[in-house]
Amino acid sequence: MKKKVWITIGFGLSAAAGTLGAMPAYAQSSVQLYGTVDGGVRYQTNAVKGGGTVVTMNSNGYYSSNKLGFLGKEDLGDGWNAHFQLENGFNLGNGQFDNTTGIEFNRQAFVGIGNTKYGSLDLGRQYTISHDIISIYDPFGFHFTPILPLTTASDGTRNNNDVKYKNVFGPLLFEVDNSLGGVAGDFSSGATRSVGMSYSAGPVSVGGVYGHRNILTGTAYIGDSYYMAGAAYKIGPVRLSGGFMSEDLQNPAAPHQVTNNAFGGISWTVTPDVIFDGGYYQTTVSNDKASRRGLSVISLAYLLSKRTTLYGEVDYTSYKHAVVSTLNPAGASSQTAVTVGIDVLF
Repeated sequence: MKKKVWITIGFGLSAAAGTLGAMPAYAQSSVQLYGTVDGGVRYQTNAVKGGGTVVTMNSNGYYSSNKLGFLGKEDLGDGWNAHFQLENGFNLGNGQFDNTTGIEFNRQAFVGIGNTKYGSLDLGRQYTISHDIISIYDPFGFHFTPILPLTTASDGTRNNNDVKYKNVFGPLLFEVDNSLGGVAGDFSSGATRSVGMSYSAGPVSVGGVYGHRNILTGTAYIGDSYYMAGAAYKIGPVRLSGGFMSEDLQNPAAPHQVTNNAFGGISWTVTPDVIFDGGYYQTTVSNDKASRRGLSVISLAYLLSKRTTLYGEVDYTSYKHAVVSTLNPAGASSQTAVTVGIDVLF
Protein backbone atom coordinates (compact mmCIF):
# COMPACT_ATOMS: atom_id res chain seq x y z
CA MET A 1 0.00 0.00 0.00
CA LYS A 2 2.93 2.26 0.63
CA LYS A 3 4.20 4.16 -2.35
CA LYS A 4 7.60 5.44 -1.38
CA VAL A 5 9.76 8.11 -2.94
CA TRP A 6 13.12 6.90 -4.20
CA ILE A 7 16.18 9.08 -4.64
CA THR A 8 18.61 7.09 -6.82
CA ILE A 9 22.32 7.74 -6.94
CA GLY A 10 23.86 6.07 -9.97
CA PHE A 11 27.48 5.04 -10.08
CA GLY A 12 29.02 4.40 -13.50
CA LEU A 13 32.36 4.20 -15.22
CA SER A 14 34.55 7.26 -14.77
CA ALA A 15 37.99 8.15 -16.01
CA ALA A 16 40.50 10.32 -14.26
CA ALA A 17 41.85 13.12 -16.39
CA GLY A 18 45.15 12.21 -17.96
CA THR A 19 44.80 8.45 -17.35
CA LEU A 20 44.72 5.86 -20.15
CA GLY A 21 42.17 3.44 -18.64
CA ALA A 22 38.78 3.71 -17.01
CA MET A 23 38.21 3.26 -13.26
CA PRO A 24 36.34 0.07 -12.16
CA ALA A 25 32.50 0.24 -12.22
CA TYR A 26 30.64 0.62 -8.91
CA ALA A 27 27.43 -1.24 -8.05
CA GLN A 28 24.11 0.59 -8.05
CA SER A 29 23.03 2.22 -4.79
CA SER A 30 19.82 3.86 -3.62
CA VAL A 31 18.68 5.94 -0.69
CA GLN A 32 14.97 6.09 0.07
CA LEU A 33 13.32 8.88 2.05
CA TYR A 34 10.00 7.77 3.57
CA GLY A 35 7.63 8.54 6.38
CA THR A 36 4.14 8.89 7.79
CA VAL A 37 2.21 11.97 8.91
CA ASP A 38 -0.86 11.03 10.95
CA GLY A 39 -3.22 13.55 12.53
CA GLY A 40 -6.16 12.43 14.62
CA VAL A 41 -8.53 13.72 17.29
CA ARG A 42 -9.46 11.43 20.19
CA TYR A 43 -12.32 11.79 22.68
CA GLN A 44 -12.20 9.64 25.83
CA THR A 45 -14.40 9.33 28.91
CA ASN A 46 -13.15 8.66 32.48
CA ALA A 47 -9.69 9.82 31.46
CA VAL A 48 -8.64 10.74 35.01
CA LYS A 49 -9.42 9.59 38.53
CA GLY A 50 -12.92 10.65 39.52
CA GLY A 51 -14.15 10.92 35.94
CA GLY A 52 -13.82 13.60 33.31
CA THR A 53 -13.44 13.51 29.55
CA VAL A 54 -10.51 14.60 27.41
CA VAL A 55 -10.14 15.60 23.76
CA THR A 56 -6.65 15.54 22.30
CA MET A 57 -4.50 15.02 19.22
CA ASN A 58 -1.32 14.82 21.29
CA SER A 59 0.10 11.54 20.01
CA ASN A 60 2.67 10.20 17.59
CA GLY A 61 -0.15 9.04 15.31
CA TYR A 62 -3.23 6.88 15.94
CA TYR A 63 -3.67 4.87 12.74
CA SER A 64 0.07 4.79 11.98
CA SER A 65 3.05 6.11 13.92
CA ASN A 66 4.48 9.42 12.74
CA LYS A 67 7.94 8.80 11.40
CA LEU A 68 10.70 10.07 9.13
CA GLY A 69 13.24 7.58 7.86
CA PHE A 70 16.06 6.81 5.49
CA LEU A 71 16.52 3.41 3.89
CA GLY A 72 19.72 2.74 1.99
CA LYS A 73 20.77 -0.24 -0.09
CA GLU A 74 23.77 -1.06 -2.26
CA ASP A 75 23.83 -4.00 -4.66
CA LEU A 76 27.09 -5.90 -4.16
CA GLY A 77 26.43 -8.48 -6.86
CA ASP A 78 25.69 -12.23 -6.77
CA GLY A 79 22.55 -11.61 -4.68
CA TRP A 80 24.40 -9.73 -1.92
CA ASN A 81 23.61 -6.24 -0.65
CA ALA A 82 24.65 -3.81 2.06
CA HIS A 83 21.86 -1.80 3.67
CA PHE A 84 20.96 0.56 6.49
CA GLN A 85 17.86 2.09 8.07
CA LEU A 86 17.53 5.22 10.20
CA GLU A 87 14.08 6.17 11.53
CA ASN A 88 12.82 8.67 14.07
CA GLY A 89 9.37 9.32 15.48
CA PHE A 90 7.66 12.62 16.24
CA ASN A 91 4.53 13.95 17.88
CA LEU A 92 2.31 15.79 15.38
CA GLY A 93 0.50 17.76 18.09
CA ASN A 94 3.60 19.65 19.23
CA GLY A 95 6.36 18.71 16.77
CA GLN A 96 8.58 17.15 19.42
CA PHE A 97 10.31 13.78 19.38
CA ASP A 98 7.94 11.04 20.54
CA ASN A 99 10.31 10.15 23.37
CA THR A 100 11.33 12.02 26.53
CA THR A 101 15.07 11.36 26.19
CA GLY A 102 15.65 13.19 22.91
CA ILE A 103 16.85 10.12 21.03
CA GLU A 104 17.03 11.18 17.39
CA PHE A 105 16.61 7.79 15.73
CA ASN A 106 14.55 6.22 18.49
CA ARG A 107 12.52 3.94 16.21
CA GLN A 108 15.27 2.18 14.26
CA ALA A 109 18.99 2.63 13.58
CA PHE A 110 20.84 -0.32 12.07
CA VAL A 111 23.20 -1.43 9.32
CA GLY A 112 23.58 -4.87 7.81
CA ILE A 113 24.41 -7.19 4.98
CA GLY A 114 21.93 -9.40 3.16
CA ASN A 115 21.57 -12.07 0.52
CA THR A 116 18.54 -13.21 -1.46
CA LYS A 117 19.23 -16.82 -0.43
CA TYR A 118 21.05 -16.62 2.90
CA GLY A 119 19.04 -13.87 4.61
CA SER A 120 20.20 -10.72 6.38
CA LEU A 121 22.35 -9.93 9.40
CA ASP A 122 21.71 -6.52 10.97
CA LEU A 123 23.45 -4.59 13.76
CA GLY A 124 21.99 -1.73 15.82
CA ARG A 125 18.72 -0.56 17.37
CA GLN A 126 15.95 -2.80 16.02
CA TYR A 127 12.43 -4.02 16.69
CA THR A 128 12.17 -7.08 18.92
CA ILE A 129 11.37 -10.38 17.22
CA SER A 130 8.10 -10.54 19.15
CA HIS A 131 7.11 -7.20 17.59
CA ASP A 132 7.86 -8.61 14.13
CA ILE A 133 5.81 -11.77 14.67
CA ILE A 134 2.88 -10.14 16.52
CA SER A 135 2.36 -7.75 13.62
CA ILE A 136 1.52 -10.76 11.42
CA TYR A 137 -1.29 -11.93 13.72
CA ASP A 138 -2.72 -8.67 15.05
CA PRO A 139 -6.17 -8.17 13.41
CA PHE A 140 -5.34 -4.46 13.03
CA GLY A 141 -1.88 -5.09 11.54
CA PHE A 142 -0.30 -2.88 14.22
CA HIS A 143 -2.48 0.11 13.39
CA PHE A 144 -3.81 2.12 16.38
CA THR A 145 -0.70 1.27 18.42
CA PRO A 146 -1.31 4.01 21.06
CA ILE A 147 -4.69 2.38 21.78
CA LEU A 148 -4.02 -1.36 21.49
CA PRO A 149 -1.83 -3.02 24.16
CA LEU A 150 0.32 -5.09 21.80
CA THR A 151 3.23 -2.65 21.43
CA THR A 152 3.85 -2.62 25.18
CA ALA A 153 3.48 -6.41 25.18
CA SER A 154 6.10 -6.99 22.47
CA ASP A 155 8.99 -7.88 24.81
CA GLY A 156 10.48 -4.40 25.04
CA THR A 157 9.41 -3.24 21.52
CA ARG A 158 13.02 -2.43 20.52
CA ASN A 159 16.48 -3.64 21.45
CA ASN A 160 19.67 -1.58 21.55
CA ASN A 161 23.00 -3.11 20.50
CA ASP A 162 21.10 -5.87 18.74
CA VAL A 163 22.48 -8.49 16.37
CA LYS A 164 19.57 -9.97 14.39
CA TYR A 165 19.49 -12.65 11.71
CA LYS A 166 16.40 -12.98 9.51
CA ASN A 167 15.57 -15.21 6.55
CA VAL A 168 12.63 -16.66 4.65
CA PHE A 169 12.82 -20.34 3.77
CA GLY A 170 9.89 -20.81 1.39
CA PRO A 171 6.77 -20.56 3.60
CA LEU A 172 8.83 -20.17 6.81
CA LEU A 173 9.99 -16.86 8.28
CA PHE A 174 12.82 -17.38 10.79
CA GLU A 175 14.44 -14.80 13.09
CA VAL A 176 17.00 -15.01 15.90
CA ASP A 177 18.77 -12.22 17.77
CA ASN A 178 21.05 -11.31 20.65
CA SER A 179 21.01 -7.84 22.18
CA LEU A 180 24.39 -7.25 23.82
CA GLY A 181 24.22 -6.16 27.46
CA GLY A 182 27.63 -4.50 27.60
CA VAL A 183 28.27 -5.46 31.24
CA ALA A 184 31.91 -6.32 31.91
CA GLY A 185 32.44 -9.87 33.17
CA ASP A 186 28.81 -10.90 32.60
CA PHE A 187 27.56 -11.78 29.11
CA SER A 188 23.92 -12.17 30.26
CA SER A 189 23.29 -9.01 32.31
CA GLY A 190 21.43 -6.42 30.27
CA ALA A 191 21.18 -8.80 27.32
CA THR A 192 18.16 -10.09 25.38
CA ARG A 193 18.04 -13.31 23.37
CA SER A 194 15.07 -14.51 21.35
CA VAL A 195 13.98 -16.70 18.46
CA GLY A 196 10.80 -16.53 16.39
CA MET A 197 9.11 -18.25 13.46
CA SER A 198 6.01 -17.85 11.32
CA TYR A 199 4.80 -20.48 8.86
CA SER A 200 2.22 -19.89 6.11
CA ALA A 201 0.51 -22.59 4.03
CA GLY A 202 -2.29 -21.36 1.82
CA PRO A 203 -4.91 -19.60 3.97
CA VAL A 204 -3.36 -20.76 7.28
CA SER A 205 -0.52 -19.12 9.24
CA VAL A 206 0.96 -20.08 12.60
CA GLY A 207 3.88 -18.61 14.52
CA GLY A 208 5.58 -18.22 17.85
CA VAL A 209 8.37 -16.52 19.79
CA TYR A 210 10.51 -17.29 22.81
CA GLY A 211 12.69 -14.66 24.44
CA HIS A 212 14.60 -14.00 27.64
CA ARG A 213 15.84 -10.66 28.96
CA ASN A 214 17.97 -9.61 31.92
CA ILE A 215 16.63 -6.21 32.96
CA LEU A 216 18.35 -3.70 35.23
CA THR A 217 16.01 -3.01 38.17
CA GLY A 218 17.59 -0.74 40.76
CA THR A 219 21.14 -2.08 41.05
CA ALA A 220 20.41 -5.69 40.11
CA TYR A 221 19.63 -7.52 36.89
CA ILE A 222 16.54 -9.71 36.96
CA GLY A 223 15.25 -12.32 34.51
CA ASP A 224 12.24 -11.83 32.26
CA SER A 225 10.94 -14.72 30.13
CA TYR A 226 8.56 -14.17 27.21
CA TYR A 227 6.39 -16.54 25.15
CA MET A 228 4.09 -15.77 22.22
CA ALA A 229 1.94 -17.85 19.86
CA GLY A 230 -0.33 -16.73 17.04
CA ALA A 231 -2.54 -18.13 14.27
CA ALA A 232 -4.55 -16.79 11.32
CA TYR A 233 -6.96 -18.07 8.70
CA LYS A 234 -8.00 -16.23 5.53
CA ILE A 235 -11.34 -16.73 3.76
CA GLY A 236 -11.51 -14.56 0.65
CA PRO A 237 -11.50 -10.90 1.78
CA VAL A 238 -11.83 -11.88 5.46
CA ARG A 239 -8.93 -12.77 7.74
CA LEU A 240 -9.36 -14.14 11.25
CA SER A 241 -6.34 -13.93 13.53
CA GLY A 242 -5.29 -13.91 17.16
CA GLY A 243 -2.66 -14.88 19.66
CA PHE A 244 -1.48 -15.19 23.23
CA MET A 245 1.54 -13.73 25.04
CA SER A 246 2.91 -14.40 28.50
CA GLU A 247 5.69 -12.50 30.25
CA ASP A 248 7.18 -13.79 33.52
CA LEU A 249 9.20 -11.23 35.49
CA GLN A 250 11.39 -13.02 38.04
CA ASN A 251 12.16 -10.35 40.63
CA PRO A 252 13.11 -11.91 43.99
CA ALA A 253 12.68 -8.55 45.74
CA ALA A 254 9.04 -8.08 44.66
CA PRO A 255 5.84 -10.11 44.31
CA HIS A 256 5.98 -12.52 41.40
CA GLN A 257 4.55 -10.83 38.30
CA VAL A 258 3.09 -12.65 35.30
CA THR A 259 1.50 -10.58 32.52
CA ASN A 260 -0.74 -12.33 29.99
CA ASN A 261 -2.16 -10.80 26.82
CA ALA A 262 -4.72 -12.56 24.64
CA PHE A 263 -6.20 -11.08 21.47
CA GLY A 264 -8.29 -11.99 18.46
CA GLY A 265 -10.40 -10.45 15.76
CA ILE A 266 -11.27 -9.94 12.13
CA SER A 267 -9.96 -7.90 9.21
CA TRP A 268 -12.37 -7.53 6.28
CA THR A 269 -11.51 -5.83 3.01
CA VAL A 270 -15.06 -4.77 2.20
CA THR A 271 -13.97 -3.15 -1.06
CA PRO A 272 -10.47 -2.29 -2.33
CA ASP A 273 -10.96 1.13 -0.70
CA VAL A 274 -12.75 0.19 2.55
CA ILE A 275 -11.28 -1.91 5.35
CA PHE A 276 -13.14 -2.97 8.49
CA ASP A 277 -11.31 -4.28 11.56
CA GLY A 278 -12.61 -5.53 14.87
CA GLY A 279 -10.92 -7.14 17.82
CA TYR A 280 -10.80 -7.89 21.52
CA TYR A 281 -7.66 -7.56 23.67
CA GLN A 282 -7.43 -8.80 27.25
CA THR A 283 -4.57 -8.11 29.64
CA THR A 284 -4.14 -9.68 33.08
CA VAL A 285 -1.36 -8.87 35.55
CA SER A 286 -0.99 -11.21 38.50
CA ASN A 287 0.06 -8.59 41.06
CA ASP A 288 -1.90 -5.58 39.75
CA LYS A 289 -4.83 -4.34 41.85
CA ALA A 290 -7.07 -3.88 38.82
CA SER A 291 -6.29 -7.51 37.85
CA ARG A 292 -7.77 -7.54 34.34
CA ARG A 293 -8.41 -5.12 31.48
CA GLY A 294 -10.57 -5.86 28.44
CA LEU A 295 -10.51 -3.73 25.31
CA SER A 296 -13.02 -4.00 22.44
CA VAL A 297 -12.24 -2.07 19.24
CA ILE A 298 -13.88 -1.59 15.86
CA SER A 299 -12.52 0.60 13.07
CA LEU A 300 -13.19 1.66 9.50
CA ALA A 301 -10.50 2.90 7.09
CA TYR A 302 -11.24 4.55 3.76
CA LEU A 303 -8.38 4.71 1.28
CA LEU A 304 -8.53 7.95 -0.68
CA SER A 305 -5.40 6.74 -2.52
CA LYS A 306 -2.53 4.33 -2.01
CA ARG A 307 -0.96 6.86 0.34
CA THR A 308 -3.85 8.67 2.06
CA THR A 309 -6.34 7.08 4.46
CA LEU A 310 -9.27 8.49 6.39
CA TYR A 311 -9.99 6.48 9.53
CA GLY A 312 -12.29 6.22 12.50
CA GLU A 313 -12.49 3.88 15.47
CA VAL A 314 -14.55 3.27 18.61
CA ASP A 315 -13.17 1.43 21.63
CA TYR A 316 -14.51 0.37 25.00
CA THR A 317 -12.31 -0.62 27.95
CA SER A 318 -13.49 -2.35 31.12
CA TYR A 319 -11.58 -3.27 34.29
CA LYS A 320 -12.19 -6.04 36.77
CA HIS A 321 -11.50 -3.68 39.69
CA ALA A 322 -12.02 0.09 39.59
CA VAL A 323 -8.86 0.98 41.52
CA VAL A 324 -5.86 3.10 40.58
CA SER A 325 -3.02 0.87 39.42
CA THR A 326 -0.46 0.49 36.64
CA LEU A 327 -3.04 -1.35 34.56
CA ASN A 328 -5.80 1.17 35.39
CA PRO A 329 -4.20 4.64 35.87
CA ALA A 330 -7.56 6.43 36.13
CA GLY A 331 -9.08 3.94 38.56
CA ALA A 332 -12.20 3.75 36.38
CA SER A 333 -14.60 0.85 35.94
CA SER A 334 -14.76 1.53 32.19
CA GLN A 335 -13.74 3.99 29.49
CA THR A 336 -15.22 4.77 26.07
CA ALA A 337 -13.35 6.54 23.28
CA VAL A 338 -13.74 7.65 19.67
CA THR A 339 -10.92 8.57 17.30
CA VAL A 340 -11.02 10.09 13.79
CA GLY A 341 -8.16 11.23 11.61
CA ILE A 342 -6.16 11.22 8.40
CA ASP A 343 -2.99 9.28 7.63
CA VAL A 344 -0.60 10.19 4.79
CA LEU A 345 2.36 8.10 3.67
CA PHE A 346 5.28 9.38 1.62
